[in-house]
Amino acid sequence: MTRTPFMIETEMGGAAPTIWLTNSADGNRLTGDDITALGHAVRAAGEDAAARVVVIRAEGDDFCLGRIPTPKRDRPPSALTLQEKVTGPIMGLYANVRATPVPVLAVVQGEARGFGCAFTGQCDLAIASSNATFSMPEMDVNLPPTLAISAVLGKVPIKKLTHLVYTREKISAEEALMFGLVGEVCEPEDLNARTDHIIGQLVDRRRPALETIKQYLATAPHVDTAAAATMAEAMLPVVLSSPDA
Repeated sequence: MTRTPFMIETEMGGAAPTIWLTNSADGNRLTGDDITALGHAVRAAGEDAAARVVVIRAEGDDFCLGRIPTPKRDRPPSALTLQEKVTGPIMGLYANVRATPVPVLAVVQGEARGFGCAFTGQCDLAIASSNATFSMPEMDVNLPPTLAISAVLGKVPIKKLTHLVYTREKISAEEALMFGLVGEVCEPEDLNARTDHIIGQLVDRRRPALETIKQYLATAPHVDTAAAATMAEAMLPVVLSSPDA
């Protein structure tokens, strides 16, 4: 039987393509190849002219329990091999999420561990069920989670992020909301309805407006106040003068 780590559904005439993680029997864990393919799928879905939001969902009880590690070898792999098999796919997915022109929305239930937690943080929007938990337990095996940290820098306060990494403890959905890892928390029975509401707030908006917000938020926090203001003033007329899309 062919293993299918994710599948893509076209919702609302293509305005809200949804990528479902489908390896629920293994907590929706992903191999390096899966992660590479997922990154390409997210970006391709968002580059479709009809898309207004790309939605990431997961089958089963948990959002994603992390990455499936590569099998151990008798000899340690070279740095180039590690880059090809481990770091490259993850950083490539993060880059593809950032490069996706429209917002990417993560819908989280159950556990989001390791890569699953970082992936949630990398997405532009995230809604979580109140039963969701988030953790970065990589230091359980003395693996510094620098890649995961990079995905949430600037979103989670550094003191809380440091605590999360060093203690490896799970945090609740409410804590994740408080510290900026997700944008909304709701009861499990309301998750689908709230997700549909958020999608509905996006699919009837002009694509250039959605793209401009994502572009601005990706850059403005990293420049000084005057530069951010100048950028805001320069970007807005482009949208206001563009034809409807």
